[in-house]
Amino acid sequence: MTDHRIVIHRHRPWQRTGLIVFAVAALMLAGFALYQYTRQSTVADFDKATSERDRLQQERRELTQQLRAAKNEISRLRDEVAYAQQAQTIDGEACNSLKATMGKLESEVGTLREQLAFYRGIASPNETKAGVRVQEFKARKRSDGGWHYEMVLIQSVREESRIAGAVEVRIEGLQAGKPQTLPLAGLITAGEKNLVFSFKYFEEFTGEFKLPSGFKPLKVVISLDPADDRPTVVNEYEWATIESQERSSD
Repeated sequence: MTDHRIVIHRHRPWQRTGLIVFAVAALMLAGFALYQYTRQSTVADFDKATSERDRLQQERRELTQQLRAAKNEISRLRDEVAYAQQAQTIDGEACNSLKATMGKLESEVGTLREQLAFYRGIASPNETKAGVRVQEFKARKRSDGGWHYEMVLIQSVREESRIAGAVEVRIEGLQAGKPQTLPLAGLITAGEKNLVFSFKYFEEFTGEFKLPSGFKPLKVVISLDPADDRPTVVNEYEWATIESQERSSD
């Protein structure tokens, strides 16, 4: 005789609906919490970047005011020198003193112009290309025949993160009439040989190097290789331009 059993399952449709409602509510609450956290972090980063930009722009405005004041002072001194020479009412020593003061102020104007151009390059992202680049490269010959160099790298304030990478400097020229390229790292006599950068707004490099006897430099090639996926940036400087800048600074 076959034994038949009857199994009865209790039907609870409200329980399944409740679980779904609970899961949806939990997801909405988690999403709202994530939104609030992301919003607060973004606002904080934006405020920090804006504050830094405002500080740099303020420094640029101050430099502009100093430059204007120096120009006005130079104009006034020129008038005094002209008047003194024409009227011959002051002696030569006083005239020379005025000329020396005027020359000093003109030198200060040149320095202010360089500083203003530097801050404009950082704080005015609409006026210049974004990304890391060489702001300036200078080389000055030393009394012992060697060279002292200065290099400044910058990036715009619209770049809110630090940038890091390596710098390669090569000097192209002629040795015994034949083209030759010399890595700066092999010529360094003082300072870092392997140059690496890591900064947010700017970084300076200095050092000393010596060229081989008989080598005639023609060009300096600087390659900036960021550590991320950004492309390599190459800047070239004619050696004749570097030498002319050295003479003008003297």
